[in-house]
Amino acid sequence: MRRRLSLYLVVDDSPNLVQDECALRGRADLPSLYLDHAALLKRFGIARAGALLSRDAADADPVLLTHGLLDISLQRGARLLKANAVAYDSAAQSVTVGLENGLSIEARQVVLATGYVMPDIVRPTAQQPASSWAIASRRQPGHLWPEQALIWEASRNYHYARTTTDGRIILGGEDDRALIEPHARDDATPAKVRALKDYLKALWPHASEDVAFGWSGAFDTTHDGLPLIGRVPGSKNIFAAFGYGGNGITL
Repeated sequence: MRRRLSLYLVVDDSPNLVQDECALRGRADLPSLYLDHAALLKRFGIARAGALLSRDAADADPVLLTHGLLDISLQRGARLLKANAVAYDSAAQSVTVGLENGLSIEARQVVLATGYVMPDIVRPTAQQPASSWAIASRRQPGHLWPEQALIWEASRNYHYARTTTDGRIILGGEDDRALIEPHARDDATPAKVRALKDYLKALWPHASEDVAFGWSGAFDTTHDGLPLIGRVPGSKNIFAAFGYGGNGITL
């Protein structure tokens, strides 16, 4: 994990939304500094109407982070079982989880934390699926923006940009709620990758246009942007935790 600055960019020529956000953050004791066009261009070389600069941010390798959290859990007494759960029975005082290998686990309570793919017993209606795309550039440590701040935008379908420890730029976005099926998402990937390349060139003209990796994935968002955490209706002692998107991670 690396401590990072965060830049929240104005999308159009009106900075009002970002300035309002700055005031709200101040009231919540999350101070940010508003940079106008000249200050943003001078410090970061990014040509936008303005941005919020925040100091309390970080990035991490998600695979290493997950392994680290699992290791800590094991050190604190958790048991880690590698198996696929295929059935849930909560009729008794305890919950029985049937496994693909024919064995079963019995527990007083079960928490489902499987991301966007939940078992059939969970039928939420408050979320909406979408697809998103991302690219990673070739290694170019000499062509990264100053201070390698985390970049995202003040819009609902925002783009975001990050840097990696080996000097790549990762840019994501181009979200689409109409392309959900995997084959449709894959068919759209070449055009989405071109759009992301064009966007990166506009955001940071110093970047190389060589893309080393391009990929896509599905995700869900709730109608109000908040995560869903609670009891599964009709399933006693089974709970579901939906950490949808960045807001879910934050909460």
